[in-house]
Amino acid sequence: MRPLDLYEKDSSKKVTIYFEGKSLEAYEGEPIHVALLANGIKWITLSGHGRKRGAFTFGPVLVTINGVRNYDGRKTKVWDGMKIEMQSYMEPLPEHLGETGKVERHYTDVVIVGSGAAGLGAALEMQDDLDIMIFEEKGKLGWGLLKRSTPLSNGKKSKEFRKELVEKLRAKAFTRTPVLGVFRNGEYFIVVANRGNDLIEVTTKRIVISTGGIAKFALFENNEMPGVFREDFVLELLNIWGVKPGNKITLYGSNSQNIAKELKNHGLNYTLIEVPIVRAEGKNEVERVIDAEGNVYETDALIIAEGYRPDIHLAQQVGAEITYVEELGGYIPLRNKRNEVVDGVYIAGNASWIKGGYENYLEGRLIGAYILEEFRFKSNANHIKAEFFKKIGDKASLLEEVIL
Repeated sequence: MRPLDLYEKDSSKKVTIYFEGKSLEAYEGEPIHVALLANGIKWITLSGHGRKRGAFTFGPVLVTINGVRNYDGRKTKVWDGMKIEMQSYMEPLPEHLGETGKVERHYTDVVIVGSGAAGLGAALEMQDDLDIMIFEEKGKLGWGLLKRSTPLSNGKKSKEFRKELVEKLRAKAFTRTPVLGVFRNGEYFIVVANRGNDLIEVTTKRIVISTGGIAKFALFENNEMPGVFREDFVLELLNIWGVKPGNKITLYGSNSQNIAKELKNHGLNYTLIEVPIVRAEGKNEVERVIDAEGNVYETDALIIAEGYRPDIHLAQQVGAEITYVEELGGYIPLRNKRNEVVDGVYIAGNASWIKGGYENYLEGRLIGAYILEEFRFKSNANHIKAEFFKKIGDKASLLEEVIL
C-alpha cells in the first residue's frame, strides 16, 4: 500500500504517474492531489509570492502536466504515464484552455442547483408531477452524504441513505457541471452551467438553490502551509478516497468533536489542540504547531474543524437579502415562509442554514411540496413541515429572524 492509504485498492485500476520525475502509484479515478497525498506528497505548487502550497486549504492547485501549464490538480484525474511538475500561480496566461464547445439549450419546470440531501429530497418530492433538472459540480450525486461515516439523525448510515435516494431518482441530472449564473428573463429564469468545454443554458420556471455549506477556516501564521487541511477535504479523503491526511494528526476547532468521530471510525489517533493556534512551522510541509500558550505539537497533518457557513453566493446573485444569525451558521438569506428568497427562487439545505443531513433532506422535500402547490398539484407540505420542525427543535424559533 501507499504510505497514507487506509486500505488496499483495486489493483486492476493501478496506474503509474510521475511527479517531478519520480514514479508513483496511483489509481484510475483519483484526482491528482489525492494520488500525491496517498504517496506522502503534500507540497504541490507555489503561490505568486513563492510560498509553498498544498491542495487541502484553499485556492487552485496549479500544476504542469506533460509540459502543458495551468491544470488544476484538484480537478484533474490521473492517467497512466501522466507527468506532473510543480509551477507557481504567476505563470503566463493559461495554456490549458481546451477547445470551444457547443451550447446546449433545455427547457424545464424546475432547476435544482446542488444534489446533496436537500437537492435530492426536493427532486424526489416533485419528480412525479414536474420536469426537473439537477446540476451538481462534483462527480457523483449526493456528494456530501458520501463524505460521512457517522449516522444521520434518522438512524441511517449516510452512504446507505444516499444510495436509497439516488436509486429512486428519475429526474435528469448533470454531474461535473457547475452552475455559472442565474438570470431572470421575464417570468422565467435562465440558468447557465458548464460541462467540460460545453455550456448548458436552461430556461426554467422555478429554481431551488441547495449549494450546501463552505468549511470555515482559522486565521494563524502559515495557515495555507502544505499539511494543513480543511475539514471538508479530510472527510472526502477518508470516506471517498480511503486516504488518511497523515500519520501524526492534530485537530483544532469548534467542530472538532464531529471530525474526531470520523477519525475514530477509521481507527486513526489524533491530538486535540484546545488553545487558539498562533503559527504552523515546517520546511516543506507542516512539522509543528504552536498555540497561544506556547505549547508545541509535533504533527504532519493539522485539521482545522471550525464548522460550516452557508454558501450564499448564488442566492446573492439572484438578489436575496442577507442577514447574520450566528446560531444558524452566520450570514444567511432572508426568505418568506415558503423559503423563497426572491419570487420563484427557493433556498434549501446548508445553503439555507447549517444543520444535519436528514434535516436538509426534509427541508428539500418541504420546498418541493411548496412548489407542487404553486403548480396546482397536491402535496404533503403539512406532514413534512411537522416532521422537519420536530427534528430541528429549538432552531425553529430562530428561523423567525430570517423571514422577510
